[in-house]
Amino acid sequence: MPEQVILIALMIAIVFSAVHLTAPRLYSFSERYKKPVISFSGGVAAAYIFFDLLPSIQKAGEHLKLLIYKYLGKMPPSEVAIFGIAFIGFLVFFILEHAAIHSRRHIAAEAGQHIDSVAASKGIFILHFSMLALVSLLIAFNLRFEVRTSLPGAVLFSIALILHFFGADRTMEIHYSSLFNRYGRYILSIMPLIGWFLSVLFPERQSEAAVLLAFIAGAVLFNVIKDEVPGAERGEPKFFVAGSLIYSGVLILLLLV
Repeated sequence: MPEQVILIALMIAIVFSAVHLTAPRLYSFSERYKKPVISFSGGVAAAYIFFDLLPSIQKAGEHLKLLIYKYLGKMPPSEVAIFGIAFIGFLVFFILEHAAIHSRRHIAAEAGQHIDSVAASKGIFILHFSMLALVSLLIAFNLRFEVRTSLPGAVLFSIALILHFFGADRTMEIHYSSLFNRYGRYILSIMPLIGWFLSVLFPERQSEAAVLLAFIAGAVLFNVIKDEVPGAERGEPKFFVAGSLIYSGVLILLLLV
C-alpha cells in the first residue's frame, strides 16, 4: 500500500478526531447561525447519500457475494441483499434513538421534571455510544480505500461525514449530557485513529470494508432523517436545499471529469 495513501488517510482521521473534540465550541460559536448550519449540513449529507453512498452500496453487493461464497461456500444472495445490511444500520440506530427518548421520559416522569432537563440512563448510553463509536471506527477504516480510489472523492466523502459527525455528537449531548461530554467525547475522538490503524494492519480487507460501508450508510441515513432534515419549526429549508444542490453539483462534476 503506497505510503502516501496511508498518510492522507491518517490526516483525515485526525481531522475526524478533532471534530469530535471541538464540536461543543462550534455549537456555541453562534446561536444565530445554528439552524442554517444544521440545515446546510443536512442537505450535504442527503446529497452524499443519494449520489455517492447508495451507488457505493450497490457496488458493494459484489463484495458481499464474494464474502458469502468465501466463508460459507453458498450461492451468492440476491442483488438486494447488500441493502439489507444498510437497513440493519438504519434499524439499529432507530431502536437506540427511541430507547434514549423512552428512558428520558421515564426518568423525567419519576423525578417530576421536564424531559429536557434529564439524561437517559447509563445503560442506554453505553449501548448508543458503543454503536456510534463503531460507526466512527468503520468510517475511518474505509478511508484508505476511498483515498486509493479517488482523492477528490475521499475529500468529498470526508466533508459530508464531518458535517454528519456534528449532528450525531449533538444528539448524544442532548440525550446523555454530562456522560457524553465527560467521557464519551474523548473516547469517540480515538475511534477514527483506531479505524485507520486497523486499515493499515488489514490492507487486504477491501470486501469487508465495502460491506461495512453499507451498515454506515444505514446509520447515516437515519441520522439525516432524524436530525438534519429541517422541520417546520427548527430548520431552514432554503439552506438544506442549498447544501444539497451545491454538494450534488460538485459530485456530478467530479463524475464528469
